[in-house]
Amino acid sequence: MNLINRYRQAKSALAANHTACEETIHRTLVLIAGLTVVAFLLTPGLAMATPWDGAAASVLAIFTGGLARTICIIAVVACGIAAIAGKLSWDWAIKIILGIVLIFGATSFVDYIIAAV
Repeated sequence: MNLINRYRQAKSALAANHTACEETIHRTLVLIAGLTVVAFLLTPGLAMATPWDGAAASVLAIFTGGLARTICIIAVVACGIAAIAGKLSWDWAIKIILGIVLIFGATSFVDYIIAAV
């Protein structure tokens, strides 16, 4: 009987410890989020979009750069060969090629929409 009581006490202590750990983690995350907001409010340069422009331009260069262009050309050739051989449906081949057109034509589409407004 003593062993069962010890087991129950250990189980309740473990549950209480787990709850305390969850509360501590929650408080820590709230503190980190609050400090991040305060840091952005105290430094107006971080709140502006200027630092993000360089990162966004880098991501755009990755998606539309020379390596991406080469990979897409190889993908279109592979889709064509697979579709001709009957290993890939023409529906999927057209979807893949349309996706590539949208990726590389996105800047033109956005520029057109901005010019229209």
